Amino acid sequence: MSAGIMWATRATALGLEFALPALGGYYLDRFWRTEPLLTILGTVLGFTAGMVHLLRIAGESSKKR
Repeated sequence: MSAGIMWATRATALGLEFALPALGGYYLDRFWRTEPLLTILGTVLGFTAGMVHLLRIAGESSKKR
């Protein structure tokens, strides 16, 4: 059961890494009226952070086997 909770936590963190920077950029764009600059930057940042984390998880999984 602990392995399932660990993977659920990793998947949730990964999803939040992809989504939160884009949402933050969207709301900052609306606040500062800079559409779509910060949304695009947040999306790129979130995608990059999410992919780096995903590759680290994949690397850890392959080393354990």
